[in-house]
Amino acid sequence: MALAVPTVARPARLAVFTGLRAGRFYLIAAAAALVLASLTLLLPSTPSYDPWAWLIWGRELAHFSLHTTTGPSWKPLPVLFTTLFAPFAAAQPDLWLVVARAGALMALAMVFRVSFRVTSGLLPARAQDAGAARLAPALLGGLIAAASLVNSGGFIVENALGYSEGLAIALMLMALDRLMDGAPRQALVLGFLACLDRPELWLAWVPFGAWLWWRDRSCGRLVLGLFALVPLLWFVPELLGSGQLLRGVTRAHHPNAGTPAFSRCPLCTVLDREAWPTLMRRVKFPAILAMVAAAGGLWRTRGWLAEGRWPRAAGAWAWLLALGCAGLLWWLGIAAETQAGFAGNRRYLELGTALVAIAGGVAWGWIAITAARGVRRLGQRTYASAAGALLAAGVLVTTPPWIGLGVVNLAATRRALAYQAELRSDLTRAVSLSGGPRTLRSCGPVMAEGYQVPMVAWMLGLPPARVEPPPSRSTPDRWPSVIFQDRANADSALLPAPGQIAAWEHAGARYGLLARTRSFTVFSTCAHRVRG
Repeated sequence: MALAVPTVARPARLAVFTGLRAGRFYLIAAAAALVLASLTLLLPSTPSYDPWAWLIWGRELAHFSLHTTTGPSWKPLPVLFTTLFAPFAAAQPDLWLVVARAGALMALAMVFRVSFRVTSGLLPARAQDAGAARLAPALLGGLIAAASLVNSGGFIVENALGYSEGLAIALMLMALDRLMDGAPRQALVLGFLACLDRPELWLAWVPFGAWLWWRDRSCGRLVLGLFALVPLLWFVPELLGSGQLLRGVTRAHHPNAGTPAFSRCPLCTVLDREAWPTLMRRVKFPAILAMVAAAGGLWRTRGWLAEGRWPRAAGAWAWLLALGCAGLLWWLGIAAETQAGFAGNRRYLELGTALVAIAGGVAWGWIAITAARGVRRLGQRTYASAAGALLAAGVLVTTPPWIGLGVVNLAATRRALAYQAELRSDLTRAVSLSGGPRTLRSCGPVMAEGYQVPMVAWMLGLPPARVEPPPSRSTPDRWPSVIFQDRANADSALLPAPGQIAAWEHAGARYGLLARTRSFTVFSTCAHRVRG
């Protein structure tokens, strides 16, 4: 039996909400997301650590020379884009930022759409509400779900800096949306693309592909082809670029300092301090309660299993329960990976956060539907759904503690992004003042603060392995010929540390101050000229 959320009436005046077919919706949403993402480049913008490495790998692939011995773990999805953008040279970083940010905006559109669809399945079949007012609870659920994802920890910053989680969320939810529409082949292809960003998705995608093949033998070539492409795209580039088939796995077992992997109980830290706080209590608690209620509803109407026919609300209950459980299991899975020694970066939790946010949005839509029933009993039928949505929204906003206490600090977010963008523009100017990439490459070994290694490598046209991070402890020998000194964040330590540079000079290095900008100071043993 095909899984599907029960449909709602689609009069012409409601087409803006429910009448758009999936393909048209995706095209319109993607076009709008690309336009909005392009406009964000009017603000100071820059990629971050992993995206700079993806840009380098894309450039190297375009020149048939790939080096992945250092840097983050390999990811096929973003590198597919950065390879296509490589011929655009200096525009390559901004083109990727547009795609990454558009992916995040598309993720919000899909969170809204899926939450709206599931909530619509809970609407009463014969409500007498006027026009669009009938869909007010579903609209409320979609808005709450999307706003919850925006407000989750790090979503804005990480996607603005060019990470790919937003794009993966969009693809994953598009796959689920197609599955709801009874288009499993399209769901399989979209799921394949999402699997090129997060390998954890294989645990659901591979069984789904096997089930689809068993259910429809004509899908065999498609399933086998995609099954073959996933390991090919994940592991062969690593083998060619580093000589190690599992270099990415090894790299993931060496997380950066300060991550939950170094805590006494990594699993506890990820669940308690990273995953659980990503959503406000007024979203995640209703989500869990709604999941329990949905499980109870499915149990009470379990006769549909034998009949092979969904009751009207059972499909919506099933999707609510499945999405919420999948989100919580995703959190648990990332926590377990961290306990096993993998990096527990907060952004890895975002796919689970999106699913729990959808469950929370549906929960509040369900509350609005219940409130609307009470309004109808009082004799008001025409705008009962709208009144119920307003009542639910009022409870959401006024429930203590005040909602403003849990909203992301936009001013601090803007400052953090502005500082990172300043690093990019200052590095560009510092390289120019220092004589350009060729001059600096010819001087000898290059060193930069650890988080800036890929950006410096990209600016100088070097593989990341040719730019060293500062030593973990002071050492008097093996000094670099060129040093880019800066702070990773406005309140971080200055690296390489002045004391380390002094130790190298005491051991025989002769550094000259080559250039200085707001964020970067460039030292070199090849010149003694100060510019800036």
